[in-house]
Amino acid sequence: MILSSPSFAPRGVLLVHGAWHTGHAWDGVAAGLRARGVAVAVAELHRGSLAADIAAAETALDQLPEGGPAIACGHSYGGAVITGLPPQRIDHLVYLAAMMPDRGETALGLLAGAPATDLGTSMIGDPAGTTTIDPKAAGRLFHAQLGEEERARHTAELVPQRMAPGHQPTTGAAWHQRPSTYVICTEDRVMHPDLQHRFATRATRAITWQSDHGVFASHEDETIGLLHQLATGSRLAPVG
Repeated sequence: MILSSPSFAPRGVLLVHGAWHTGHAWDGVAAGLRARGVAVAVAELHRGSLAADIAAAETALDQLPEGGPAIACGHSYGGAVITGLPPQRIDHLVYLAAMMPDRGETALGLLAGAPATDLGTSMIGDPAGTTTIDPKAAGRLFHAQLGEEERARHTAELVPQRMAPGHQPTTGAAWHQRPSTYVICTEDRVMHPDLQHRFATRATRAITWQSDHGVFASHEDETIGLLHQLATGSRLAPVG
């Protein structure tokens, strides 16, 4: 349950996509938040390194009123990116089936230590260190809960992903200094729910949704609702 008693203008929301995705993944969520009067910035990653992706997200923060502090929401690899943002620019961190590394940890190292999923057999690599997702597998890998037409639209937006950022260690962990919410997606075929439960122990609060990995699409309304309530000054009710 979330309690709401807004007493100030809504915080802006920063949306950070995951690997193989672009900012278009957030189109529905961004539109829903803007319709509710919340300022939204969408980061575009794929800069070739974790540090460059963090810098791209920080540049996106500049688009928000006063440049933050903002609600920073990361999906999948995007969780590693928001983790590296300067804490003073963040009001609350939201991890949607996302990496939540501590200092010194890498995204690929964390995945390697978790139970296997369908991700490993769905990637197609090249000698340059870039991977794509097998088009025949992408739809059900990311968006098993969507209808055929919507699934096809989302998978058509996937792009090649450089793997270098996944090997690069996190140097700062904003969740040590800012409150955070972790959304565990129980039907995820990309990031095993066991790993998500491990990350959730690091968060201030954990929520469980029966969602596939593409939670921003299959649970679009729930995502909008969560981010809107955080942006408008809501507080999470204590467990009890």
